[in-house]
Amino acid sequence: MLRWNKYILIFFAFLLSFSAFSQTKEELKKQKLAIEKEINYTKELLNKTKANKNKSLSYLNALDKQIQNQEHLLQTLTIEIRLISNQIKKTENQIKKTENTILTEDKNLQFLKEEYSKMIYSAFIKKGNRNDLMFIISAKDFNQAYKRIAYLKQYSSFRKNQAKKISESQLFLKSKKEQLLHQKEQSLKESASKTNLIALKKNELLSSNNSKSEKQELIKNLSKSEKVFRTQLQDQKARAKELEDKIRKIIEEEIRKAREKAEKSNGKKGYLLTPDAMALSSEFASNKGNLPWPLSKGVIVQFYGKQKHPVFSGVETFNNGIDIATDKNTVVRAVFDGTISRIFFIKGAGKAILMNHGEYFSVYSGLAEVSVKVGDNLLAKEKIGIVLTQEAEEKTELHFEIWKGYDKHDPSKWLYKAY
Repeated sequence: MLRWNKYILIFFAFLLSFSAFSQTKEELKKQKLAIEKEINYTKELLNKTKANKNKSLSYLNALDKQIQNQEHLLQTLTIEIRLISNQIKKTENQIKKTENTILTEDKNLQFLKEEYSKMIYSAFIKKGNRNDLMFIISAKDFNQAYKRIAYLKQYSSFRKNQAKKISESQLFLKSKKEQLLHQKEQSLKESASKTNLIALKKNELLSSNNSKSEKQELIKNLSKSEKVFRTQLQDQKARAKELEDKIRKIIEEEIRKAREKAEKSNGKKGYLLTPDAMALSSEFASNKGNLPWPLSKGVIVQFYGKQKHPVFSGVETFNNGIDIATDKNTVVRAVFDGTISRIFFIKGAGKAILMNHGEYFSVYSGLAEVSVKVGDNLLAKEKIGIVLTQEAEEKTELHFEIWKGYDKHDPSKWLYKAY
């Protein structure tokens, strides 16, 4: 019985380890699919701007993002291959253990059958020479008769137990053989999966090396136009400064209005927001990491914070938000419920919208068209405009920022899976 329990425990331990592996593998598979999806989308964007790539920084940014994703995918594939390799070893060990168990149990079954056959044969021989009833009646006294009755019962019970053990052993062997078959099938699937992943990794490695070679060649060509790019960089900094100054001025005015409204509503000084605005702020904050993207499709090509120039070493800029590359005529949408506070224009960067979410503000810059007006109350994902395409560079990018009062926040930490 103890041996039986041991086998059951081993069997369930195998199932649990397999389940844990499957879960990890499924998570990697989802992650891999997400990266592949972004790689394919970035490839589409690169193909659309390929003709103009020799003078396009936006092409270089998209290519750099493509290389990052390819490297990320290679890391994911390496982990997945390692996991499958480990699981193949575990499965092979389980197969050996199961085969050894089958051999041992097969010998035990043969032994039980032989013992049972001897017992049946012995009972048949003795049955011909005696009658059980006469065997009991012929006892010398009552005590001997009682012992003979007990002996016959014990002998009968022993025979039944032997038959039961044979039946249980046969069932156990059948279960083990089915388990062995499943393990061997699983091992074949894992080996095939590993082979496919290795082939995919080789292809991605080649693709990544090609992208890196293209990047080096592009940087080499772009570095010849240093004067042009330094002028562009100064223009970019000027536009970023203009946008930040306008945002700060608008936020300052919004805070003043909110304070006056709150004081009027509560009849007391010192209230910054009305209860409704406070509730909206709380809802916005609780959705950190889960806000919808301001575009239905796109890839982040410039993240928040200090950014090194992709061509010239030692040159840095600071990005107050993130830049998302997308297709022409893509709809820009609100990331959360709120009110349109301002619509303004930035020279060389199109139109911009500042949206109020209580204490928080979202900023959408680089719009060709605006489909809202100041004071409109919108729900999350409602259309606010169309992203601008700068035809000279074939650049279609939305600049997106999040502020809390006068403080800038990293938008990639607020949007859903904006890694």
